[in-house]
Amino acid sequence: MGSPVVADLVMRRLESLALLSFNRELPFYYRYVDDVCLAVDPSDINLLLCKFNEFHPRLQFTVEIGGDKLEFLGVSMIKRDNRLIFDWFHKPTFSGRFFNFLSNHPLSQKRGTVSSLVDRAFFLLDVSFHYKNFNFIINILLDNDYPLNFIFNTINQRLKYLLKNKFIVNDQPTNTQNNSKSVSWLTVPFVPCHTEKFKRFHNNDIRVSFRSPNKMSKYVKVQKDSLSKDSRNNVVYKISCNDCDASYVGQTSRQLKTRISEHRNHIKRNTTTRSVIIEHRLQHGHDFRWNEEILDESNYRKRIVSEMINIKKQKNSLNLQTDTENLHETYIPLINKEPP
Repeated sequence: MGSPVVADLVMRRLESLALLSFNRELPFYYRYVDDVCLAVDPSDINLLLCKFNEFHPRLQFTVEIGGDKLEFLGVSMIKRDNRLIFDWFHKPTFSGRFFNFLSNHPLSQKRGTVSSLVDRAFFLLDVSFHYKNFNFIINILLDNDYPLNFIFNTINQRLKYLLKNKFIVNDQPTNTQNNSKSVSWLTVPFVPCHTEKFKRFHNNDIRVSFRSPNKMSKYVKVQKDSLSKDSRNNVVYKISCNDCDASYVGQTSRQLKTRISEHRNHIKRNTTTRSVIIEHRLQHGHDFRWNEEILDESNYRKRIVSEMINIKKQKNSLNLQTDTENLHETYIPLINKEPP
């Protein structure tokens, strides 16, 4: 149905009208986006299906009738002794692939993979299926190169935590002052044996997270025609004087050619406010090389920092001093450090 948000809005409207016109009491009704699971009298199945399909001709539902067993999302709903119990369900297309232990990621993320599987078995699945499902978890993790000791240690630690906290009352009063306190996140590229040392900064005020420097987009590209340099946007750029070593660094969210055209033609405007580039052109009679250089390409917040850093790197900068007043002094030694 496209966007999950739009789908949810449409389904809320649809189910409110369909269930209102159906005018029957349902033992239970659950929905996740456009997947619905409900209980209804067998004689009313076709009537309810018609009510749903009458909403719009392009929204047509199909029905799957469960006897003693019905698959819904990732679980099998099994009717046993007049009650419903749940088991793990995998589609025929299930590949068995999870986060591989040999991948270049922090150990905490691999431990989180094991914990998420344990949580699913613990909270969603019936106790009578635990032996079978925990065997499945162990085998599937072994297939993804997880060491056996790591698997058992992580499963045991997670189960101890879950059993200890299972019966804690959720509505106990909490410290709202601590909850409302903002937390700063420090995100650093993950480099084994080095980046994890940043964990010592992890406390109540600062949280440390890791990101992989190698993304799939780095290797798998969308097959689109690449834009020319002057048609790109969200860039930090540099234009240099044609007659001396002066240069100017700026950033723009628009197409680069639009911003460069403004720099180039600003001298023709009848205005008393002149840019630093125009002042340099008029004062020294110099002109600029308008085949601009792209220094960076990113979102707005990163672009602003990149712009200030690249301004500081210039030998003869035309930028105003106010352009870098928000640059933290921590960056200065790194900028001024000579390359090896």
